Amino acid sequence: MPRFDISKSVLVRSPERNAPGYWTGAPSVTEFEGEVFLTYRIRRPRGEGRGVMNRIARSSDGLVFRDVFELEKGSLGNSPSIERSCLVPSDGGFRFYFSYVNPQTNMWQIDVAESECVESIDVASRRNVLKASDAGAAGVKDPVILKAGGYYLMYVSYAPLPKRDVKGLHETADAFATGITTSNSGLALSADGLRFSWEGEVLGLGTGWDSSTARISSVARTEWGFAAFYDGSAGIDENYEERCGLALTSDLRNFQRLSIDGPALSGEGGRSVRYVDMVRHRGRLIYYFETTRSDGSHELRALPAGE
Repeated sequence: MPRFDISKSVLVRSPERNAPGYWTGAPSVTEFEGEVFLTYRIRRPRGEGRGVMNRIARSSDGLVFRDVFELEKGSLGNSPSIERSCLVPSDGGFRFYFSYVNPQTNMWQIDVAESECVESIDVASRRNVLKASDAGAAGVKDPVILKAGGYYLMYVSYAPLPKRDVKGLHETADAFATGITTSNSGLALSADGLRFSWEGEVLGLGTGWDSSTARISSVARTEWGFAAFYDGSAGIDENYEERCGLALTSDLRNFQRLSIDGPALSGEGGRSVRYVDMVRHRGRLIYYFETTRSDGSHELRALPAGE
């Protein structure tokens, strides 16, 4: 894994406005038939829509992208917000996994829609693959899909239920942002990518800089096992401004954090770097990530990291 040098990254997508609360990011990438497919989320401040849409873009070089699909939260039963998604090539087409707040429950859940081509994904035919109650949690979101050993492994951010009933956990339609619970990483397993069983926690909270959030954003095979990037924060005041840590695993179930005393990656001036993902395209590794700008908005960047 080549060195991650943020100063050499390039801009992929800008926020809608240069102001706090306007974010473009939460990237997820995959390669299929010589092209790179990128999913990303557009967000506005609370009161102006929160997570308003997901888009899918495609690229021949992994740096210059063309948008080919858009999912607005209004097509999800007037969901309060939509979050990170991921695209997975499957037999005869694609599966689009996305997380959003169910307007009936005010809880985050993960659904999937299937299509022969990306441009014609129909979310009206979506099916739920994981909801909060499946994990015994207050919410599940931000899917990361890895195919291994004939199985689909879906790593998710889940919010553990408080030990006692707490009023207001779902009043804001975002349990993760209340400070009542935390954001941990768990695993759901499936033989067909459609019916998942909850396997439990795989990366819990740390004791310092990542004591409130430990959210896996990508898992990559290496010569010595598997490496995972994860987003970390120390408290609710750092929510939305997480920095990036690194963890290792040999069995894809038990992750050992390497970033004990501090994050492995942060932006200029210690600002946020989150949702790190990567793809190997034409022999070159390219990282993608969301980072905070000096004006408080978030942008999506790519880092070509060499052979």
